[in-house]
Amino acid sequence: MPTLSPEPLARPREDHGMATPPRKPQDTATVTAAVLSILSALAGAPAGSPAAGAFVSALRRRGEDLAGLGGVEALREARAAAIAADPAHAETRAGLIDSAWATVPGWTA
Repeated sequence: MPTLSPEPLARPREDHGMATPPRKPQDTATVTAAVLSILSALAGAPAGSPAAGAFVSALRRRGEDLAGLGGVEALREARAAAIAADPAHAETRAGLIDSAWATVPGWTA
């Protein structure tokens, strides 16, 4: 029979489980594709729902990523790509992006 050690088998994480893994480096095309995916998902989420809030937060983070990668020009290109990808919902998409990116440094709608 094995003997039991008085020490715990696992130590609690000092970060309380809240650490995020390091993000992979990305380029503007990859982040723009993520913006398009988020907008598609957001279109199916009920307004005001927790899911919609999470998608808007993700959209803001991708805007921050784009600003860091290519500045305002990358943001403008991603916005134009999002509008061109779904012309029937161009106004809605533009409004969502402008609202989500309102706090991104350098962004003006």
